[in-house]
Amino acid sequence: MSTAGPVQLRSQLAERLDAEIATAAAVPARCAVLQAQRAILWLRHGHDVEARKELNRLQARALVHPNVELAAWLHLAEGLRAYFSAFGGARDRVRRAHVMATAAGATSLRWLCDAWLAQMAFVDRDIHGVIAHAKAVLAGHFDDAASCRVASALGMSWDLAKKQAMAAVWYAWGRRAAGNEGDAAGLSAMIYNQAQMRVLHIRHAAFAGDVGAMPVALLGVDSIHNYDGAVGGSARQDLTPLLRAQLLTVEGDFAAAAALLEAHLPEAVAAGLARVGGSLLADLAWCWANTGQGQRARALADQAAVEVLAEDSPHCDLDERAALHARLAQVYARLHEDGLAARQADAAAEAWAQDAAQRRDWAERLTAAGLVTPPK
Repeated sequence: MSTAGPVQLRSQLAERLDAEIATAAAVPARCAVLQAQRAILWLRHGHDVEARKELNRLQARALVHPNVELAAWLHLAEGLRAYFSAFGGARDRVRRAHVMATAAGATSLRWLCDAWLAQMAFVDRDIHGVIAHAKAVLAGHFDDAASCRVASALGMSWDLAKKQAMAAVWYAWGRRAAGNEGDAAGLSAMIYNQAQMRVLHIRHAAFAGDVGAMPVALLGVDSIHNYDGAVGGSARQDLTPLLRAQLLTVEGDFAAAAALLEAHLPEAVAAGLARVGGSLLADLAWCWANTGQGQRARALADQAAVEVLAEDSPHCDLDERAALHARLAQVYARLHEDGLAARQADAAAEAWAQDAAQRRDWAERLTAAGLVTPPK
């Protein structure tokens, strides 16, 4: 039975798992569970090929030597693989892992599943799910692995509600938990999530004429790439250039922003970012409109105007929909299509009002659920 992994990570958690796997070599069932945990860590660092090979081996083993706890870890692994690769279809696998972890009495795994489900609920803009799963974690004697992930979900939820002070408290709690766990991937994810939300706020403020926080935000985005390189990679390295592109668009460096969007947007949309891809298409149209490519800009703006019609689900990203309409209004105005610009501006105003109502609702519901500050 193999105990040495093919992936080398600069992570205390990785070192600890390697050591525990070597120690457990004489207990195959325990060793397989630890190897599943290590495969998940590889996924979280972006080493999908190696993780897939290991998970295939463990899936085959699980058929020969059935074990409920191992099956639960494997369901979590497959759910996270779906989450990192396409952001879709993941919640059902993680729910299955949660059920099996509960049946196996694997309490830490159950908390971890709840924490990931809270994160996935945030991505789906499902505040009920965020609250339910976060409370399930915080009601128990949770560990650092679950703490880090649930802190990310709650920090981003408060950030979406534009309560940055409350968000910062949860992020800080999560960073401490990641440090205690020696989880470099968790810390990287926290850095990225904070930067993502900062970019979101800057982008929204820019539509109101305020770009004062740009230099600090650009440094924050650069730090993600630097940290990921230092610890051995991250699961979605394709996303960081898109954050930078959004900031460059706000800054008015349209040629540089367009180059990043043209290079990275196709892969990101194919990998599951279709819901925010529409507003990024509008950003690219805006860049082209400002670099003398009016015909291309008009064609892409028309496409994005159709894309937004799909954003009608109860849990759609209202802020992205508003940003898309607002950017299209700018594109059409620059192209002297005044009627289209006015219609998009009206749609943007309506979407911003819906976004503001959603933010108030989230803040009220998080407060009512007792999720204002982390446990002491």
